[in-house]
Parts: sequence; C-alpha cells; structure tokens
Amino acid sequence: MTSKFTADIAEIVVRDLGALAQEVEGTPLKDLWEVPEGVKNSVGTLALHLCGNLRHFIGHGLGEDDYKRDRQAEFGRRDASKEEILQEIERTQATTLAALADLGEEDVQKDMPITPPQHEGRSVGFFLVQLCCHLSWHRGQLNYLRRMLNEGARD
Repeated sequence: MTSKFTADIAEIVVRDLGALAQEVEGTPLKDLWEVPEGVKNSVGTLALHLCGNLRHFIGHGLGEDDYKRDRQAEFGRRDASKEEILQEIERTQATTLAALADLGEEDVQKDMPITPPQHEGRSVGFFLVQLCCHLSWHRGQLNYLRRMLNEGARD
C-alpha cells in the first residue's frame, strides 16, 4: 500500500542509485579506490557507504532485509571490484523499493524504528527525506571526485 509520499521517495532513490551506478561505471578501475590529497573518501568507498546506509535504515529498518551493517567496512574496504559494487547498488535498490512499497500513509507518521542518536524520535517520513538528502549529497561528492580524477588523467 504505497503512499504518494513513499512513491516519490522511491522515485528519488531509483534516480540517484541509477546515477550512482553510472558514476561507478564511468570511473576507471585504477581510480575506483583513489583518494586524492584533500579528499576523504574514494568513489568505491562512497558507493559502499551509500548502499550500506540505505540497506540498513530502509531495507532492514523498515523492510525485511536481513542486512547487517558494517559501517567500518564501508569506509575501510578496498577490495570490492566494480562489478561487486554495481551488484550491491542493484541489491540496495531492490531491498529499498520493496520496503518502501509496504509503507502506507500512517507508517510515515510513526517514529523511525532505528536511527542514529541525533535523529531519535524522528518520524519515518522525516528520516526518509534525510536519507534522500544524504544520498544526493554524497552522490554529488562522488561525481565531483570522478570528474577530478578524470581531469588528472589528462595531465
């Protein structure tokens, strides 16, 4: 029983995860884990972090995904191939959309069942907006980083 609100959130998630996949595909393999001076995270790290965040809070927190988040690995892992990351993006989209499809109007008014401490007591609706903002913010960072790495390749 999808509400208009959750359908809109799903549309944003599909759009941004699609763009995330394009960014990963457009990143040369040699640059996937590159962290230039002044930058904190690689393209691969940001992609894994975004997937982990959505699967944890939406897929697991609101849905039936048995995903166990390892946030430390999201930021520490450097061995995932481009194909593995793209598969994780696909899984993230599937589990996120499944969870959102089961939310009704009344569900978005309830308290979010799992949150970081700074968002305790926030509604599901608020937290879904927060997650979309987080996804878009890091996707923008990733886009800039990929273009920066591509520019460096031309020097």
